[in-house]
Amino acid sequence: MTERMKTVWLLAARGVAAVVFGVLTLLWPQLTVLALAWVFGSYALVDGVMLLGTAWRHRHECRPAATCAAAGALGVAAGLVTALWPGLTALALLVVAGAWAIGTGCLELWVATRMRHELRHAWWWRASAVVSVAAGALLWLRPEAGAAAIALVLGVYALIAGGLCLAAAWRAYPTRTGRGERSWPGPASGARVAH
Repeated sequence: MTERMKTVWLLAARGVAAVVFGVLTLLWPQLTVLALAWVFGSYALVDGVMLLGTAWRHRHECRPAATCAAAGALGVAAGLVTALWPGLTALALLVVAGAWAIGTGCLELWVATRMRHELRHAWWWRASAVVSVAAGALLWLRPEAGAAAIALVLGVYALIAGGLCLAAAWRAYPTRTGRGERSWPGPASGARVAH
């Protein structure tokens, strides 16, 4: 498997994990703070491990790899804090989730900008990073929010970011045309096109 394909599959896996997390948090908005912390912690941990994998694969590119590793370490740390702190309050979860979203969003934005030549449609990844920063800022702006409000913000963020990651992976997935990217199918040969 080529390096590009590995990047595409990691991006797709991150998108799937985000969508699953988003669906879980939106389907059960009445989650307790403890349950929400476990779901968020699991997602942040999985996302962090995938970012660490991306950093390992790009270790020959010092700056993007270090930034990916920092974002991955932040995700692993957020996942472990929420898993190892069972008496987590809504405010503590909000602080941890907000810090994770803003920190990883800023780091991913920098990496996506640096890797824009490797991933032809890196703007999808940049958009996902901006959504992450916005979600973290929204969480921090409303510190009195309860578990249902935190679940709503995190769920919507995860669905949007996951969808953007999946779209980026789909656009970067090479097709049999050999052009290295997906494109909309053109008209069949001999078909008339209405103008």
